[in-house]
Amino acid sequence: MPLDLAKIIERVNATGPPRIELIKRGPKGDRLGVFASSFNPPTIAHVQLIQRAAEAFSLDEILALAGKTNADKLDYECSLEDRLAMLTLTFADEPRVSIGLSSHAFYVDMIDALELAYPAQTDLHFIVGFDTFERVLDAKDRYTRRYCREFRGRTEALEHLFARSRFIVAGRAGAGFHSVRLLVEREPAVPPDRVIYLDFPADLGELSATEVRKRRRAVRPITGLVPATVEEYIQEHGLYAT
Repeated sequence: MPLDLAKIIERVNATGPPRIELIKRGPKGDRLGVFASSFNPPTIAHVQLIQRAAEAFSLDEILALAGKTNADKLDYECSLEDRLAMLTLTFADEPRVSIGLSSHAFYVDMIDALELAYPAQTDLHFIVGFDTFERVLDAKDRYTRRYCREFRGRTEALEHLFARSRFIVAGRAGAGFHSVRLLVEREPAVPPDRVIYLDFPADLGELSATEVRKRRRAVRPITGLVPATVEEYIQEHGLYAT
């Protein structure tokens, strides 16, 4: 039976308590990787990052997690239903990858929802890029007041997050292991052993969703930037063309 993505989206309430709706469930295991993204659209870089993190850190299951809301962006070039459809196409044949929809955008809130959806012994690893990791640390304290869970301040929020999860941080051009280490050294609330570095080739990092959208607007090919099934979906639905 085809997924009714519209009903799934409707069930996930961004104004209530944090929750995650699982759309596709992979194998169960103690070591869970969570890759949260807008998937606008899903790209080869997303696929490679998930696969490399899973192999490098022996993850049993990887949850590709789209969001009902975004911390910094209000509007997208295509609907959440389209993005979820492309996400299901991307990982349809990947048994280790689960797919979910999160009601809340912030990792500290996702923790609560994940603890409801997964067993207590789950060893949780968030998979992020360098830029996202910088936003998680929130040096300018832009986000604390926006979290669903209340904290006395940014430091308490970070302590809560890193006590319950590890972060796998993928490098990008100009931001490798030493850049990640410097960020951690500047933040006393983050235990160094809770942050793991993943080397990620610069050429893969350039295969971004932004580049896909840019090429579509310029009527240029996107072959090789997105999975073939996603490219077909984008073409059939006329996405990102204007």
